[in-house]
Amino acid sequence: MVEKLKQLDKKVYIMGGIVLGIIVLLIILLVVIKILSGPGKNYSKLEKKLSSAAESYLKANPDSVPADGESIELDSATLISAGKLKELKKYVDDECTGRVLVRNNGGLAQYLPHLDCTNYTTQHLYDKVIEDNLVVDSENPYEGGLYEVNGEYIFKGKNVNNYVSFGTLTWRIMKIDENGNLRLIKTSAEKAKKIWDNKYNSDLDKNYGINDYENSYLREVLDQSYKGVTEKNRAHIIPHDVCVGKRAKNNMTLSYDIDCASILEKQYISVINTLDYPMASLDENCKKVGDGACSNYNYLNGTISTSWTSIGVSDNSYEVYDISAGYVSTLRARQTVSYSWVIYLSGQELYTKGSGTAEDPYVIQ
Repeated sequence: MVEKLKQLDKKVYIMGGIVLGIIVLLIILLVVIKILSGPGKNYSKLEKKLSSAAESYLKANPDSVPADGESIELDSATLISAGKLKELKKYVDDECTGRVLVRNNGGLAQYLPHLDCTNYTTQHLYDKVIEDNLVVDSENPYEGGLYEVNGEYIFKGKNVNNYVSFGTLTWRIMKIDENGNLRLIKTSAEKAKKIWDNKYNSDLDKNYGINDYENSYLREVLDQSYKGVTEKNRAHIIPHDVCVGKRAKNNMTLSYDIDCASILEKQYISVINTLDYPMASLDENCKKVGDGACSNYNYLNGTISTSWTSIGVSDNSYEVYDISAGYVSTLRARQTVSYSWVIYLSGQELYTKGSGTAEDPYVIQ
């Protein structure tokens, strides 16, 4: 009987030890969970919190929503005061301030957060592209890269790392404008060639088209293409001005004062103008639009084979400029030619990865 009681006591001690061990493990687990759920270094999570808070704020304050093509900035203090966000120290173990750029792109809201912390700063596409590619005081006149020209940054040269992956397509950055927005051209032309315009032209008494880009058939096609883009991707495409000035056949001066003498505002997909191609060349003999030397040291020479431009001929009402094999020529608007989309992205897009090469393009969030 005594032996049986001893065995029973031993089993009780063992069971008690097991229970105690389980309790200790549970306590340790709760402590770990508490630590992990506290402020850490997950800045990406906080950037998403900022965007969500801005979205919630604008739902509660619809009068603050920017108009189409416009933007506003909401700082973290405003979002915290409105009860849409906790103090930033609750999210990351760092001293931070934050803001969100809210853009209205074609009626679709885009939220672009930014963090300034002691140990972290949000990196945007604009910053990364300039950091990687800006050419300063180069001893090589043919060094490809990003050159500052009249307040803008333009990619020039044959070998430049200006590829961007966006919307399952590959693009190349042509320039960063004075507002910090990126002008991109799609690396593949549209499969179907299109006429520029085929309206009845009273000057010729024929359906040769009229070289007015604003009212052209090509613009209608581009507008329809934009509507076919998913809402997710359209939210990234920002409106831009299209140069629709007309150029005389005997005036091939490298000047935006000609191409951009007239502007069509708030377009979402367009085509190149006559300046885009020669401006990408580093050849010193590329002195005017149409010079054969403009195809040298020029990445667009391998990107564009043929493309309509947005520029009409000022000498008549029915011819338009196109670029083919590096040369600028004039064609009747009713002819069919390939073309490549041109879009703009905000330089405040969040950079995710990539070095800008064809094999490793820049990727945005």
